[in-house]
Amino acid sequence: MNIDLLSHRHLARCMAIDEAAPFPWGKTHWSRSLRDDHCLGLWRGADLVAISAFTLVFDELSLMNLVVASGEGGRGYGRALLLGGLEWMQQLGPSRCILEVRESNVVARGLYRSVGFGEDGIRKNYYPLGAGREDAVLMSAPLPLDEWK
Repeated sequence: MNIDLLSHRHLARCMAIDEAAPFPWGKTHWSRSLRDDHCLGLWRGADLVAISAFTLVFDELSLMNLVVASGEGGRGYGRALLLGGLEWMQQLGPSRCILEVRESNVVARGLYRSVGFGEDGIRKNYYPLGAGREDAVLMSAPLPLDEWK
């Protein structure tokens, strides 16, 4: 497995992964992020198995999205891309990473906590959810992560 930068030429592969996700980000968001942000992919040979998008504002890194391909969950790909992506982004000098995650996404919240992210608060009614809305859990971690020290 290896982690590499993604570009707009990878849009179709990103969309194949995104469209199978429970809450797809959509073509507009991925197209913009592939152009403007730092998008990384986890490759298993020629297969793209996980994708991520990070953005950096001054010394604060934001994880915008991380998606593992359908049928590939539970194999450590999300963890590998999260840690590898944070390590990759360290070269740009961020002092912390922030993210928002659906309150119902207990798997992702557990992953983030396991690598050193703490829960900072709740953003009420942030995500669309069918006919209603869902809260976002705000999380952050100082960088570099203790796991790297």
